[in-house]
Amino acid sequence: MPVAEPLNASAMTPPVVPEQEESGSIDSSGRIKVHLSPMGKDLSLTSQQAQKKGRDKDIDDSSLPDGVKDILKRIRDLKEQIQQKLMELQRIQASDKGSEAEKKQELERVQGELTSLNGALSSAHAMLNKVMDDVELDGDSRMEVADLLMK
Repeated sequence: MPVAEPLNASAMTPPVVPEQEESGSIDSSGRIKVHLSPMGKDLSLTSQQAQKKGRDKDIDDSSLPDGVKDILKRIRDLKEQIQQKLMELQRIQASDKGSEAEKKQELERVQGELTSLNGALSSAHAMLNKVMDDVELDGDSRMEVADLLMK
């Protein structure tokens, strides 16, 4: 069916109500903050869970005990979080926004988070070694763990 006249985008745009206007804001560093609805958060979590499940498929498909699998997944999570914090650190260092004091404070915050994540990673590795000893994993299984840790 042919359209007689083009659609007017502004006619289709719903009006902004005061409650909506406040849902997004700009923080002190000039970044835009967006607040998601509960449904949006659920959709985001579902997407993240699907990505995580795909990422950990090799661990799930392995013949390792469930306790070892859980720790391997936790180690991957921690490594991913560390990578994100390292990228955040680089963004802060390269940023021209804000004063030097604000930049220093932000750097210290991220460095503290990195220290905490690295401590958690060390603890997870220690727990993995303990669990592997407790369940008396054989050499082949330990090689499989090492391969999964490298990915």
